[in-house]
Parts: sequence; C-alpha cells; structure tokens
Amino acid sequence: MTRHETFASEAEGMAKGGVNLDALIPREDLKAESAPLGGKPTGEVTVSNLRDDIFYSGLRKPDFQRETANWSPQKIADMISSFLGGDLIPAIILWRSGQYTFVIDGAHRISAMLAWIFDDYGDKSRSIDYFDNFIPSEQTELAQKTRELVNRTVGSYASFQDMARTRQHVPEEKETMLANFATNSFVVQWVPQDDAEGAERSFFKINQKPTPVDAIEKKILKGRMMANAIASRAINRGGVGHKYWGHFPTEKQLVIEALGKEIHEALYAPPLKDASIRSSDVPVAGRGYSSLPFVFDFVNLVNGVPKGDMKDADDNGDQTIDFLEKVRGRLRLITTDHAGSLGLHPLVYFYTRGGAFQPIAFLAVVQVMQRLRERDQFNQFCDVRDRFERFLMNHKEAFTLIVKSQGSGPRSRPAIEAFLERALEQFWAGETEEEVVQSVGGDNRFAFLLSPQPVRGDGTRRRRTFSSSVKSAVFMTELQQSGVRCGICGGLVHRNSISADHVIRTADGGDNSARNAQVSHPYCNSTYKN
Repeated sequence: MTRHETFASEAEGMAKGGVNLDALIPREDLKAESAPLGGKPTGEVTVSNLRDDIFYSGLRKPDFQRETANWSPQKIADMISSFLGGDLIPAIILWRSGQYTFVIDGAHRISAMLAWIFDDYGDKSRSIDYFDNFIPSEQTELAQKTRELVNRTVGSYASFQDMARTRQHVPEEKETMLANFATNSFVVQWVPQDDAEGAERSFFKINQKPTPVDAIEKKILKGRMMANAIASRAINRGGVGHKYWGHFPTEKQLVIEALGKEIHEALYAPPLKDASIRSSDVPVAGRGYSSLPFVFDFVNLVNGVPKGDMKDADDNGDQTIDFLEKVRGRLRLITTDHAGSLGLHPLVYFYTRGGAFQPIAFLAVVQVMQRLRERDQFNQFCDVRDRFERFLMNHKEAFTLIVKSQGSGPRSRPAIEAFLERALEQFWAGETEEEVVQSVGGDNRFAFLLSPQPVRGDGTRRRRTFSSSVKSAVFMTELQQSGVRCGICGGLVHRNSISADHVIRTADGGDNSARNAQVSHPYCNSTYKN
C-alpha cells in the first residue's frame, strides 16, 4: 500500500478509540457571519502557515463534522513522517467564508501536523482547555503513546526548530526531513460554492468516498440541531468539548452540561484500564472513548425516537434537557446509588465471558427492567435474582448466540428481551435452573441451551500466553463463586451501586456497629427489605 492510499481516507485506521485531536481545529457553523478576509486563497498550506497566528486563527471545521479522533498513534506518526519525507499526500479541501477557512476534507491530516507543532496529542493545553479539564484516561494514555512514538521515529517539532536554527549536528537521516520541514506543503483544492448550503452538500458528497459516513453518524451529523443528537454528544463527552448546545440560554447550557457529565460518569466510571477483565470494578457500559453511536441508540430508545429520526430541531434546549433527564432516570433503575437502583452488575448482564461489552445486551436489559418497573415487579425480580443471575453466568454465551442467529444491531434486541423475560417467568414459577433451560430452550430461538456450543473467540492457533479473553473468562468464574453479594437478595453487587444495610433495624434494637452492617443493593435496602 502506498502512502497515498494510506492517507486517502480520514476514517481509515482505528474505527474506535483513536488519538483525540479534536481540539486542534476549532468548530464553527458554516453560516457564521464574519468579516471578509483580503487576499487570494492560497494553493498550498505549509508548516509556516499552520504555525502562523493569522492563518491558524481563522482555521475551522464545520460544527457538524465527525470528531477528529479516528487515527491510531502509528498513523499519526506515519503522517508526520510522510510530510517531512516528501511523500505524496492527497490534497486537502477547503472552503472560505469571510475570515474563516473551513476544512471540508483533510482534518486528520492537518490536525496531525498541528499536534506535532503544538506537542498536543489530546492531553496538553489546547486539549485541556477545550475539554474543560475533563480528559479520559484512555485519551491521556493514547496521547503519551503517540508522543513517544513520534519523538522516537521522527523527532519533536522543537528538535527540528533547533536544527533549522543552528544547522549544526544534523543527523544524516534527518537532512531530507529538515529540508522538507521548511518547503513541503499540502496541496489545496477549494470548494467553489459561495453559500453555506452548497459547502455542506460538498462535505457530505466528499466524505461519502472512499469511506462512507455510516448511517448512525450521518443522522447525528445532519440532525445536529435535534434534541437526540445534542443530548448524545453531551453524554458522550461528559458535557465538555464543543458546545453543540451553545445556542441555548446560558442556564439551560449549564443544566445540559451537568446532566451530560452525570450520565457519562454513571456509564463509564471507573474506566477500563486493561484489555482483560481483572477486577469487578468495571464501567457499566464498557469503554467510554468514541462511543457516540451506542449513546445515540440509548438516547433514542429511552425517548421513543424510532430509528433516531426526528422532524424538528430543538430551538430552546427544553427537549434536550427532557431527553437527558429521561436517560438519567432510566439509568438509575440499573446503576448508581440512587435509592431505587437495582444495581445490576455489568459483568453479569452486559459483558461477554471474554470481557467485551455488548451494547445490544445493555439496551435489551434496560428495556426489560423498565417493563418490570411499569408492572411493579421489582420485588418479584429480587425474589429470584440470585438464581436468575447464576443462570445468566452459566449461559454467558447466550446473548452472543442470539445475535449470531438473529442478526446484529437492533434486530437481535427483541429476542434477547424475550430470552430474559422467559427465564424470569420460569424462575417465578418455581422451576430449577435445569427446568428453566428446558423451558426456555423449547423456543427455537434459544434451542442452543439444549445443546450448547462453545463460542470460540481466539482462533485456533496455539499461543504462548493466555489471551485477554481467556484471562477475563477465568475472572468471570471467580466472580461468580466469590464475588460480593447483596445480604438481602443474594445478587452480585457492583461498586457503583453499593448500599450499607442494618442487619437488625435500628427500630428493632440494632446498632451501628460493623457487625450489624451488610452490603446490599440500593433498592433492596430502601424498598425490597421493607
């Protein structure tokens, strides 16, 4: 593959969890009014242009553009190396409006060079300011990894400045790079449209090739003024970053940011630190880095927006706040230390045996628990919770097999919901786990229960060490056998939803000593026990 092919697509490389360079080119509405800028558009962009205050201060991305966070550390290092090596790099596409120069295509390429110039790969001053000091640990780790890789394979921007200034002690392998440091440039193509609508059409047409914007991303981008899109972005970045809600009144902006942060923390704290599961202290919804499509699905499901399609924009913020409050309310049914929370353990309900988060399982469980609440069946759930959760742990491959047979995405959610509700009904009827297996397995969709097949996720090659999924599976077994359990219902307890309960109530003479305390779920302590 040539360098040209390597950098032909901004979205190529890491589909998720790339280095976050989003802070390096500010966002702006294409329709933003600004004073006209004199002079003729340039046909190239050099390193000098990028570090020039006048050019850089007017550089913008359209406010609807995807987050600039798809490239891996290696791809960023390769981009910088290719630029300094004089390799052929595809032209960037710009559109000019007044004093602003909008990047229609090439944001990752330019941002990689800006990250090198500013030594900010998502963790330094520009990023810290942009994200209001809220930078996930995954982002910090990727930034440091990128910096170390670039400095080792290319060299820092500061080192090139020193070599250019002194021209002394220049390593032979850096001579060509140093020459290109001052002379190489990005070729620029300009969008000819004079109006913002034309520029936006050009953006979507250009970014459909060669790697199309997927369906969910396209809905979020085109529906950026809709309540579900704004709420999803607020949750995805914990209420920080670019303020897609910035046109709302200030007091409503603050509410949206507070709700976004609260929901983000409920979903993604504590962050996952290892590839394998080594602790039961895992986040409810997996890795919170670049998870916007999942959050969008969650927001739409809770708020009853079919397929994420909305007709009208949110003009004042009320609908966005309503959407966020409903999401928070639904989350409180399954996690947090809110009094009504069942405190579902994510490793039981939302993760595979190999330690991978399953978004569709999360959405299915959220729906089932909502129906239990509407039917006032939480107490019935607690009656059988211990046995129900042991059943789910013993048949951890069930969700994966359902997805395999029913299809990925929303197609498999109804079947997972039916699986959960059928099993609960059988436990409520007093059946043993063996009888539940026979009853539920009688449905053709769940016949795998009667002849279970192991799900292989590691290929067939022999390995020198255990894979991360095998390590996670070992921990899952340990969790089932010796995990912390609720003293009231017997279900597993997650660190985000812990309540301290009096074994003997104070009204019945119990004291506040450690011997009279037990760990419980919030709902079990506040309601079920009573």
